[in-house]
Amino acid sequence: MRLAIPLIPPPQGDVDLLIMAAECSGDELGARLIEGLLKIRPGEKIYAIGGPNMARVAPHFLFDLANHAAMGFWEVLRNGRFFYKYYRDVIRWIGDHRPKRICFIDSPALHLRIARALNMRKISQKGGGTVSLYHYVAPQIWAWKAKRRFAMENDLDALAVLFPFEGKAFTDTTLPVTFTGHPFLEPGHKSPIFYKKNRTVFLLPGSRKQNIRCIFPTMLEAFDEMQKSGNWSAVCVYPTETIRALLETELRKFPGISQKIRLIFMDEAQKNPIGGQLVLVSSGTMSFQCALEGIPGVVIYKTSPLTHWIGRQLIKIPFLALANIILGYECYKEYIQDGARADVIARQLLMLINARSEFRAVSNELRKCLMDQECDVAKWLSR
Repeated sequence: MRLAIPLIPPPQGDVDLLIMAAECSGDELGARLIEGLLKIRPGEKIYAIGGPNMARVAPHFLFDLANHAAMGFWEVLRNGRFFYKYYRDVIRWIGDHRPKRICFIDSPALHLRIARALNMRKISQKGGGTVSLYHYVAPQIWAWKAKRRFAMENDLDALAVLFPFEGKAFTDTTLPVTFTGHPFLEPGHKSPIFYKKNRTVFLLPGSRKQNIRCIFPTMLEAFDEMQKSGNWSAVCVYPTETIRALLETELRKFPGISQKIRLIFMDEAQKNPIGGQLVLVSSGTMSFQCALEGIPGVVIYKTSPLTHWIGRQLIKIPFLALANIILGYECYKEYIQDGARADVIARQLLMLINARSEFRAVSNELRKCLMDQECDVAKWLSR
């Protein structure tokens, strides 16, 4: 039967490893992982599902899934037909070609369902088959749906975590958990942004389409408010051309400030890092990067009303931003849903103009918390 999702078959021989990422941050992690593995095992037959970064480095790239990334109940529901076809076809591909190992990167809502299906179909080792299942980046069971750890114990062979405290959540399971550290702290990592006192604001709404639609307009309104205090410029770093097109659509609604905002491709920023004095950032991966760089700013999070309501029922932690969660206090003030008012955000941001020393201390504290990893992720996966 022909696959609805165009996953190419292996040209010949066995598949040593299939690496799967479902959104942009996972795609970046996957690309680093592939590069590290190929240094250890140059002849490894690696196949990848992810995004443009993985496509660039993977010996065999199957499908760009990161471009379809969705988060939240309503957003996933709207894309349900696509994800059903992908789920069905990727399981069929795995069953036909039997990779020796699979490494899922983040996106547990999708990947743990695939792991369960491979177990039920007796394809994975835990189900009596031959395919080993690894998961890189733990789901936040310490925040919500803690019982997932038992399903992971039942279906996975190994788990790698980014933060040292995450392993404690699995101590009542037999699942092997390894702290591989966060890639932002690896010696070769180069941040695309850094602190510079230059009256430039970073506007970083995230890498998902719904983030741009829900969060970016509020960022633009807040940046517009900031102009009342003097002349500011802004930089928005984007991961894909699809996201750039959405950013440009929103910018056209703000003709008075659009000329003050530069859109810069993430790859270009990583080659030539950009300096900025303040940041407006969503609660995702880039908020953690900003904290490590000690850039003063605030976190904004907005989503559909239904997704927000469901999240409030399920999530039992006081903060959304990773730096706040790790340190246990609100080093980055969070403005969520109806509380994300442009005038309030602009005032708070302007109060942080001279707060560099405070946020440098935040950076140092975070780095101390994340030391002493057990091994890097490439070595973990090559065992």
